[in-house]
Amino acid sequence: MLITGKIIKSYGILGWLEIVSFTENKETIFKYSPLYIYINKKYEVIKIEKWKKNKKKILIKIFDITNRTKSQKFVKKNIFIKNSSLPKLGNNEYYWKDIIKCKIFNEENIYLGKINKIIDIKTYDILVIKTNKKQIKKKEILIPFIIKKYIKNVDLYKKKIIIKNYSHFV
Repeated sequence: MLITGKIIKSYGILGWLEIVSFTENKETIFKYSPLYIYINKKYEVIKIEKWKKNKKKILIKIFDITNRTKSQKFVKKNIFIKNSSLPKLGNNEYYWKDIIKCKIFNEENIYLGKINKIIDIKTYDILVIKTNKKQIKKKEILIPFIIKKYIKNVDLYKKKIIIKNYSHFV
């Protein structure tokens, strides 16, 4: 299961809930089906009756939830989808979930560190590398995730990424 959003709070008296979507385009979360929450030690499908945008907020109405009291059991719950729901990607396209924790090496096969997080700056993503302190003095280095220019090879099976132009980043 993959977290794709979170239910933040109840909204109004009719059982609506405010959510945060972790998908790149916030409304894309509704294209994945079914959506799940983890409740009572198991994943349960949430059946969304309707959803709407209210200013910058995304609101959902779940079937059979008709008032604020009933909606409270969903508050602060993560929203999940099955990994198998994700569309297949093309060449040189990767999901963040697959890139996080990959080990980073330079072209001389020297281990530099592990990807700790990824920052989206709209034009491209930035890999935040928690460094191998034996090789590098900095705690973190930032590497643009631009294939061919800075990224030489991505091997998701081995969880290994080889970068080019290493000297630009230290």
